[in-house]
Amino acid sequence: MTYQPVGEAGSRGEAPMGGGGGAVARGVGAVVVVAVLAATAGLAFDGVFPLGALLPVVGVAAAGPCLLSLLLTRRLALWGVIPVGVLGWLVAASATIFRAEAVLGFVPTPASVGAALAGVRDAGGRLLTTILPVAPDSKTIVLAGLLVWAATTAGCEIALRSRAVLLPALPPLLVLAVAVVLGVSGAGSAVPYAAVFAAGVLVLALVRAATSVRAAAVGVPLLACLVPAAVLVAPALPRAERPYDVRRLVEQPPPRPISGVSALDQVSGWLQNPQRELFMVSTASETNLRLAVLDTFDGVTWTSTAGFVPTGGRVPGQEGGRDSVVQRFTLQKLPGPWLPAADRPLRAVGPGMVVDPATGTLATTQAREGMTYEVTSGLRQYPAEELREATPAADPAALRLPNGPDGRTPPQRARLRTIARKATAGAHSPTQQAVRLASYLRKLAVNDVNAPPGHGYRNIEFFLTESRRGTTEQFAASFALLARSLGLPTRVVVGFRPGTTTDAAAGGGVRQVRAGDVLAWAEVEFRGIGWVPFYPTPSRTRSGGGGDVAEGEPKQAREIEQAINSDTSKPEPTPSPSNRPTPAAKPRPAAATDSLAWLLVPAGALLAYLVAMIVVPPLRRSRRRRAATPAARVAGAWRQTVTRLRAAGVPVTAGALTAHEVAALAESVLGRPAREPLTALADLANLATFGDAPVDQADAELAWRHHDSVDSLVRKRIGLPTRLAHRLSPSSLLA
Repeated sequence: MTYQPVGEAGSRGEAPMGGGGGAVARGVGAVVVVAVLAATAGLAFDGVFPLGALLPVVGVAAAGPCLLSLLLTRRLALWGVIPVGVLGWLVAASATIFRAEAVLGFVPTPASVGAALAGVRDAGGRLLTTILPVAPDSKTIVLAGLLVWAATTAGCEIALRSRAVLLPALPPLLVLAVAVVLGVSGAGSAVPYAAVFAAGVLVLALVRAATSVRAAAVGVPLLACLVPAAVLVAPALPRAERPYDVRRLVEQPPPRPISGVSALDQVSGWLQNPQRELFMVSTASETNLRLAVLDTFDGVTWTSTAGFVPTGGRVPGQEGGRDSVVQRFTLQKLPGPWLPAADRPLRAVGPGMVVDPATGTLATTQAREGMTYEVTSGLRQYPAEELREATPAADPAALRLPNGPDGRTPPQRARLRTIARKATAGAHSPTQQAVRLASYLRKLAVNDVNAPPGHGYRNIEFFLTESRRGTTEQFAASFALLARSLGLPTRVVVGFRPGTTTDAAAGGGVRQVRAGDVLAWAEVEFRGIGWVPFYPTPSRTRSGGGGDVAEGEPKQAREIEQAINSDTSKPEPTPSPSNRPTPAAKPRPAAATDSLAWLLVPAGALLAYLVAMIVVPPLRRSRRRRAATPAARVAGAWRQTVTRLRAAGVPVTAGALTAHEVAALAESVLGRPAREPLTALADLANLATFGDAPVDQADAELAWRHHDSVDSLVRKRIGLPTRLAHRLSPSSLLA
């Protein structure tokens, strides 16, 4: 058989991809594929940045270097391309990210250059201290633009200045790795982008290594099968649902507290000016709106230990089943840094938005009056049957009752405990204790907006034992202190009732919330359930004297209180923490378990097989080439050559042919150019195995050069699909 070199039409009529025009087309194609790979890696940042803000930045950062490389690589040396690329990135960053900075034609101003460099410098720290994804207008997105620009530049230069097949994909791969690492704690998944990236790498291999158009076309069906398979299988792989977040290894700076007057101290003042317009809200829900969560009592006042971090919209920490509701707020005369929202916020978008991840409390760092923002909240449903069996959570901070200023136990603590026991006498469970305590307070005292303010130990004792008149401030604070004396972890919440509809006829759901709508309530923390609200403030129209109508109590909370309070079953012994049974996890349906197992087993086996196919042959070649003695390296070169000859279709049977017979068979398949390197290599193999004279290092190097010559002929002889089929064959592991 006569060997026909690349660039000439083969006997099967394949269109060649070599030659001058083919080489140019191959280079342009490789550059385009590299740009697509870099863009795909950049779009994987959509867990870190909003996709809408990411698209123009990544598009410019991938297309710009691609065009520059095609125009300049053949005209400039590498050291000349780098400064042009840096200048191009500064222009692109100024135009797409820092639009407020003036750009003089194509020359970025010093201000825009400084902003771009400062954005890159500060991006890492800000991304590690912000709840992802960041805000759409965040300048930290300049980091993604820089990484994509640099990866595209490096990949295109490698593609145009070297013959490496897959090396141009390495810079975009590094960007993809950074995107995956940073985006683990964000929303969305990087699996689709990784699958598209893998397909792009295969396309790059086809463009760089295929010897003909037909050989390249054969790989298209393979791509069409592999990409959907990767998208479907990857989410089911172990830890795909909850990948490890490397941000845990980084010491996070502490969330910054927001100081100011306690929201509970402002309740009395708001009630004295009830018509003051605080904010407007457009929503279809009539739920109460939470403003601030106060979890610490020092004997005089309730304050918050919340720590706030910036967020681009997402609010972490939701738990349990929730009904979604959207609210759009416009602030008016609401003082303080806190922002109202229905509990619990899942997403909040607005200027200067910060959030306390522990409680979901929202605040802002910017000007307030006239500010608008949007919140999507998840309204929690609390099944009465779960609450009946609930036990208090282990939260020592939410049980703390402080001593007085002199360090002694104040006498009010003992009196509070006595009142709490009296109020909850006969209760069969912790939740029934909380329900009866709220009912006791509603029946005990009158809701009087003109009552004096204050919620310290002495204020609460006076309220409970003498005046029995107070505002929602005293009712909520009394419940929290009395519940803590019973061992129920509590906190105080300050918020507002839903307000009044501004235009009932319009039906637009716009409500005006005034100062008189302020409401405080308490929450009790139960194990496995979370914080459950209780409303101890009686209605202003029916309070005291036996009335038991709660102010601002939602319908669901009222129904739960009635169901729990009517439970007269005997209490079961409360197990101690040491022998309390752990609630069994809800079993997964058998069908789902079986289907997942059937999916994971073949997927894992396929993944292990593919990894072996990729890793074992290069390791074996490297081991043979670096054997301990020159004779072993010569023998390794021969065995590696025989392996390559089998891939070319040479009928080599181990142990049945001599080295020269193998060389003769190979010449009949590969053509006359294979005679010289194969014959010389066969002589060296015989000398190393049977000869009396030892071979030296020069002989070993010569043997591997002959192997490289034969390997080059094999690559020209067989197309990429055939080589891939042989590479994936089990026989390649045993060669």
